[in-house]
Amino acid sequence: MSLSIPPEPSNLYEVLEIPFGATTEEIKSSFRHLVKQFHPDNPITGSYSKFQNLYFAYQTLTGEGRKRYDEEFRKNYAREFVKRKLEEHPIVLPVSRVRFTTGILELAKRGLMRKGFRNKDRRKVTGIDYDLIIDLKESEIIRPVIAVIPLTVRIVCRDCMGSDPHCPACNGRGSYKGSRNLKVEFPKSALVQGKVFEFDLSKFRPDSFTHFKKKFLRVKLLIHKNIPLRAKSTV
Repeated sequence: MSLSIPPEPSNLYEVLEIPFGATTEEIKSSFRHLVKQFHPDNPITGSYSKFQNLYFAYQTLTGEGRKRYDEEFRKNYAREFVKRKLEEHPIVLPVSRVRFTTGILELAKRGLMRKGFRNKDRRKVTGIDYDLIIDLKESEIIRPVIAVIPLTVRIVCRDCMGSDPHCPACNGRGSYKGSRNLKVEFPKSALVQGKVFEFDLSKFRPDSFTHFKKKFLRVKLLIHKNIPLRAKSTV
């Protein structure tokens, strides 16, 4: 009897329901058990295609071809293992991939920085309902992504706790301006073109002295085939 049709799935050990490196006796035992179940003469569970796969796997793993098959199996397993690990490891984006939607100068030119003009009014005029954009390459969305977002903060003076108008440390201001990097990880399942995320910045405060200027941050993802050298501000 000779059957040469390759099995599906291609993993012969899975076909025989045995682990890689199984002994010849284990292969024969599993083959005898499965053949009874899938032999075409079995009116209930018989399957000619499964029987072909079983016989092909049995011939390969008990014959001279096993050594060559095992070598290829190890190579393929190593490649798949490395691929899976790479896909699990996040990509850290450069800061240049994070860009604020509209700069202050552009807003000023359009008269949107005048006193009393609120952020929600600026959003209405510009049609932009998010704060910044993160640019991604198509080749990057197969892995999780980490973006580092620089944000302005107010830091309460630790010397006077913001209550001494004569404090030399803060010149009586009670707090001073600073910056903090917000590190956000996006799972690969969330990397969708045009998707907007809203983050509650109160959950990202590094300590009780530091306050983000904004309460919420809205971030939009844009996916490109190629990233321009320098992304332009969106107006």
